[in-house]
Amino acid sequence: MEIYDGDPPISHLARERIDVWLIRLDSTFYRQTAGFEDFLDPWELERYRRFRDEKAALQHLMGRVLVRTTLSRYVDVPPAAWRFVVNAFGCPSIATPSGTGLTFNLSHTAGLVVCAVTRGMDVGVDVERARRHADIEKLARHSFAPAETASILAAPPEERHELFFAYWTLKESYIKARGMGLALPLDGFAFDLSQPSPRVSFTEKCPDDSGRWAFFRERPTLEHRLALAVSGGGAPCVAYRWAVRRGSALFPRP
Repeated sequence: MEIYDGDPPISHLARERIDVWLIRLDSTFYRQTAGFEDFLDPWELERYRRFRDEKAALQHLMGRVLVRTTLSRYVDVPPAAWRFVVNAFGCPSIATPSGTGLTFNLSHTAGLVVCAVTRGMDVGVDVERARRHADIEKLARHSFAPAETASILAAPPEERHELFFAYWTLKESYIKARGMGLALPLDGFAFDLSQPSPRVSFTEKCPDDSGRWAFFRERPTLEHRLALAVSGGGAPCVAYRWAVRRGSALFPRP
């Protein structure tokens, strides 16, 4: 996986292109959060201040800042000027400025924040820190389609952990791209990982057209696993970029 270390100016985002921007959270951010609150609108700020766990608060804060600064790379709007609406399932989208055509999705976990942005397509991204988990089989039986669970149980023990997170991130990316979250049954669709690109099939519990979806899997760091879901068919092109270069200013002014 190649992640570009660049900070391009405002640029046009062509259809069928998806830019995925990443921030590696480390001690730098705990020391330099002053001023980041200026990027947030009143609702975001209120929610941020309710966090009691420092790491969870930082993930939330940097996620909102990353969304705003990312969108402002493609539209000449100050990061603090973006306004968002949330649908009935809690999925955010752009309210103002209107007519940009941009869609985005955000994910964060311990140590990493990710924002995917595209134009005119549904997009979902999920990133997880692939911790060893003693209850992988229990979680798979509870949440996954039977074929996925069988695939995990049939794998050698040393491969089950990796396989679990492959399925988990793909499923999360899909339900986020649909904008419905866990209102969609996770066992209502199944992924086939036997091919270079993941393939999905649907049941009557979650009807959809598999031909309109493309999925991507990556390892942005040694400990993180990422999956991306994009609708629209065609041949989407994905680019991964670090949002912050080492030694550079963290973000532009809000």
